[in-house]
Amino acid sequence: MNRKEIWDNHQLASDFIAKRQLGNAMDLFYEMAGESTSDYYRLQLDKHKETYSSILQYAFTDMEDPQREDIYFRLLKDVLEIGDKLKEHLLTVSGGSSIYKTKWKIEQNIQDGEINYEQLLGALTQDKELEDLLKDTNITTQAEETTTNEERNEVLSDIFRVIWLIDKYSENEINLLRKINESEKLPWHDKSLFVSSLTLSVLRCFDENKIDLLFEFYNKQEDQVWPRALVGIVLALHKYDKRVDLYPKILERLDAFTGNPEVEKNIEAIIIQMIKSKETEEITRKWEQEIMPEIMKMRPNIEQKLDLENIVSDKFIEDKNPDWERVFEDSPDLLDKLQEFSKLQMEGSDVFMSAFGRLKHFPFFNRISNWFIPFFKENPDLGAIFSSKEDNNIFPLIEKLESSYYMCNSDKYSFCFNLQYIPDAQRNSMMQMFNEEMKQMNEIGEDEEILTGFARTKSIYTQYLQDLYRFYKLHPLRNEVDDIFNYKLDIYNTQFYNRIIEDKKIRRNIAEFYFERNHFDQAVEVFQNLDEEERNKVEILEKTAYGYQRLGDYQTALDYYLKADLFDTNKPWLTKKIALCYRYLNQPEKALEYYKAAENYEPDNLYIQAYIGHSLFQLERYEEAIKYYFKVEYLAPENAKIRRPIAWCSFMLDKFDTAENYLFKLLEKESNYYDYITLGHVYWSMKQPEKAQEAYKNAVVHKDSSFKKFSAAYLEDRKYLENRGIDHLEINLMMDRVKFLAEQESQ
Repeated sequence: MNRKEIWDNHQLASDFIAKRQLGNAMDLFYEMAGESTSDYYRLQLDKHKETYSSILQYAFTDMEDPQREDIYFRLLKDVLEIGDKLKEHLLTVSGGSSIYKTKWKIEQNIQDGEINYEQLLGALTQDKELEDLLKDTNITTQAEETTTNEERNEVLSDIFRVIWLIDKYSENEINLLRKINESEKLPWHDKSLFVSSLTLSVLRCFDENKIDLLFEFYNKQEDQVWPRALVGIVLALHKYDKRVDLYPKILERLDAFTGNPEVEKNIEAIIIQMIKSKETEEITRKWEQEIMPEIMKMRPNIEQKLDLENIVSDKFIEDKNPDWERVFEDSPDLLDKLQEFSKLQMEGSDVFMSAFGRLKHFPFFNRISNWFIPFFKENPDLGAIFSSKEDNNIFPLIEKLESSYYMCNSDKYSFCFNLQYIPDAQRNSMMQMFNEEMKQMNEIGEDEEILTGFARTKSIYTQYLQDLYRFYKLHPLRNEVDDIFNYKLDIYNTQFYNRIIEDKKIRRNIAEFYFERNHFDQAVEVFQNLDEEERNKVEILEKTAYGYQRLGDYQTALDYYLKADLFDTNKPWLTKKIALCYRYLNQPEKALEYYKAAENYEPDNLYIQAYIGHSLFQLERYEEAIKYYFKVEYLAPENAKIRRPIAWCSFMLDKFDTAENYLFKLLEKESNYYDYITLGHVYWSMKQPEKAQEAYKNAVVHKDSSFKKFSAAYLEDRKYLENRGIDHLEINLMMDRVKFLAEQESQ
């Protein structure tokens, strides 16, 4: 089995157990055990199968067994956990995985007694080292400290790997993490790092002790550490939601959370930020495919207007370019897009993925642990690259970066490491501009209380989830881990959510957020999961209907619109939506009924007038339809497209001169090959076959056409030609004649 097959089979078997289909789950685990290099897993499954056979044997007898349910649930848990071990074993022996080679080495070292947790922890908490590390001065990089710092980084990395890659924690690992949590000597950024490794570990391999430890880090409420622990709890409980009910210790932890307004508020913030993470790929695509090409096309114009030759002048630094909006006058929507990105950035969306995703090649990122280390100004790795006196002006920037909440930790490090490769003049200019931008952002942040209270906590969630996103999407070994961001992330559907969240407003807020971000598939799902009273409010009915409409499910949309129509609110908008659904469901009579009702509210609405005409057109009531089309033409004479249905209605009403006139007007402004076909029909109906041939030939040679397209459309209109007295044989001959003329012209 390859890596994906191992993951998929394990997940499928786990789902079977969640559905209490233990037999199916064991069949899959037996199949996986057949790939093992050890008989251990098959023998364990045999033991569990024997227990299950006994349960089944006595299930349908008159004998009562008060312990049967307890035994059954313990068996479910035991089979799940042997499946977890089997999955990890197969991933280890399958080969080709750098992560699992490291994991195997760690396991061997632990068995051989080569890893001493007390020594590792002691190396991090030596008073002198910690005092030097945390002293509140500029970053120092004296030669005598270099070795110590490197050794400390190695220890951090070693502990990170152990916590991450141990499958099931023994008392040793549990005690190690508890000492880390309780230590007064370890700085917050070390603890935050180990919480990340604990989170990665539980997401890789389930262990109730790991989740319990995350709760302990959360309950300690240490600044910067507990928000990361809560993110880990939410991610783990979401991934393993279907097995949580088998673990009483986890349920007890959850019950302690139930109804706690602070917990509810924070979980809501995490869920919203996770939803934003699903938008990152689209934001990146938009930047790279829409905005950057526009900027590149405008480059000569921008360079001239922004006076790039004098970019380092004091004037440029002190003030913003007064021509900024006029720079974009050749691309009017570009400024709007940039402003949209700025707004997304302020809201916590991941707008920097495209820019910094390419800057993860520095040696710093060779250590997996450094993908999760919080950004702090005393970090020796920063001091090592800015050691000269000329770099002193970088330290204020690093301090500002540390307190900034608009860039994730990983990107802050990328930014700093990239500075060392930029020539001094450009670097100074960039830093001055960046400092100015940072100052303005921080001023905005202070106005919005970003730096204090709950808003600050939300910014930690934002940065941390973006750090996680970069690891799962950008790390060279990303294909060796199960990407949590590929999951649906429907946390609102989980058992743990429903167990602890009592505030009904939170589910409504999640639905509204999905709706506002145009994630209509999940918006309608959450709207439908609201309680009955909330679900039947007219606004919810309308939004659910609109969501289904945008998803193309017009029948379900119509059902919800009609429910909303029972309430006397927002009639014009609602009536138009009902008409639209009937139109897409190909029920023109009902569509006409509602468009006529909408006309009473908005008699001069061009949209309504046009679609009344379209409904009448579908009903072949051309005399009535053309009146509405004439009205649209009168109200919007610049709309050339309205001439198309006017021409066709005129043709159907045998008003050939009018049809010819409108087709000429249309062909002066825009055309498609259908217009030439209609013109051919008109000429032929006027007994002018030579002109008809020419029009049909123009349809064939049109840039968007071909003879195949022409013939399909032409033959579809056969009945209209026959109704005007044109012979069946002549219709066939005309088609071949046109083909000959088109081929002749192309030679």
